[in-house]
Amino acid sequence: MDVAIIGGGIIGCAAAAFAAERGARVTVFEAATLGAGASGRNLGSIQHPYDALLAPLYDASLALYRELPGVALPAEPAGVLLIATDIDALRRHAKALRELAPELRPELLDTATVTSLEPALAPDVAAVRVATGYPVPPHAAVSACAARATALGAAIRLGEPVSPWLGDGRCRGVRRLDGVTEPFDAVLLAAGPWTPSLLPDELASRVRIRRTWGVTIQVELPAPPHHVLEEEEIGGEEIGGAFRWSIPTSGHAVFSLATAGGRSALGSTFLVDEPDPATLAPAIVERGARFVPAIADARVLELRRCARPQSADGRPFIGPLRGADGLILCAGHGPWGISTGPASARLAVDALLDGATVPDGLRADRFD
Repeated sequence: MDVAIIGGGIIGCAAAAFAAERGARVTVFEAATLGAGASGRNLGSIQHPYDALLAPLYDASLALYRELPGVALPAEPAGVLLIATDIDALRRHAKALRELAPELRPELLDTATVTSLEPALAPDVAAVRVATGYPVPPHAAVSACAARATALGAAIRLGEPVSPWLGDGRCRGVRRLDGVTEPFDAVLLAAGPWTPSLLPDELASRVRIRRTWGVTIQVELPAPPHHVLEEEEIGGEEIGGAFRWSIPTSGHAVFSLATAGGRSALGSTFLVDEPDPATLAPAIVERGARFVPAIADARVLELRRCARPQSADGRPFIGPLRGADGLILCAGHGPWGISTGPASARLAVDALLDGATVPDGLRADRFD
């Protein structure tokens, strides 16, 4: 089978490797460079998504990463500290996590314990420690999957923006910006936040993905924390009887920090409009220094901006769409692309090559 994959992020590169491994002739089309979006500009931590439906994808993705040269995961996670100065809020958070995600082994830590565990933190910070968080350089996962795909014979064509070529209720291949078409037996669309814009209106309206813009700052800290740090506001909460990650709605910069490969990635923002990183940087640094004082004087190495593909219900769209035979979607992972992407890509490839079913809560047609 000749398979086109649109998108060179973690989903597209992992899917290319899986499809090529199955004997398909695979071509990846990427408009810019590999990992140009959130896949290469994320915080740099593979971690549990605080969602029972997505947790198996996280577990399976961890197992797949361990098979890849270039993604060196330790045997045990570094741990994530959900931090705050409000101990009562943290106590409620820990209780909800114990009931709804016990595999994370949440542990409430008072300020003295946190300071002893992570001396870089401010002395008034308490935390809930959860057993997840594998720091990796942000681009490492994409690079490893791309290397695996090309070793198996997949072709990767960079700087070639294309969209699905649709006609008579079927996806016939890909169409370039100049209108030239190229036939393929099937197409996997994994273009992250740009996925709906590559579809005709009648299909795009059913793929409820919007862009949330994130800015991270790469800094150099002399003694960075060992844990992944997240302000409690960007942790999980109980939504509809299930514990899930939630996007802050306050509009201000919230704090997160992960260190890998000698660099610490400082964030985060969740914005509807595309931001100017230089304008936001002072607020992000100020917020970070509130929790890790050394950030105030840290050397800034790089500013990064990316759009996350945030779905309407916080879960990805995987599988076929009615009215577009031969087209498979895999997009809408929000901040969990690196953490759940490889297993999602395998689901999508199995649907494309075998017609395998996808769990109802992840189906691409669930809003039909």
